[in-house]
Amino acid sequence: MRPSTRGRGRAAWALGKALHRAHRRGMSRCLITCKDHNLASARVIERHGGALEDVRDTELGRIRRYWVELPVDRSRNDTTV
Repeated sequence: MRPSTRGRGRAAWALGKALHRAHRRGMSRCLITCKDHNLASARVIERHGGALEDVRDTELGRIRRYWVELPVDRSRNDTTV
């Protein structure tokens, strides 16, 4: 996020929209990552139900990996994700 838009809930709004879209597409969970030092992003992910899987060293630096479980849509009959 641009510095001028930080602290206004835009990242939380954007993540909420992305998770909603993933749910509509039939996904049961999503993997979301952020840099280890980016505590603001980590808080946004955690507020959306993200459970920290681990922190890994990658080519891009230390990355936090979170899984977000999405609600099950009982109206869908297919079992594929």
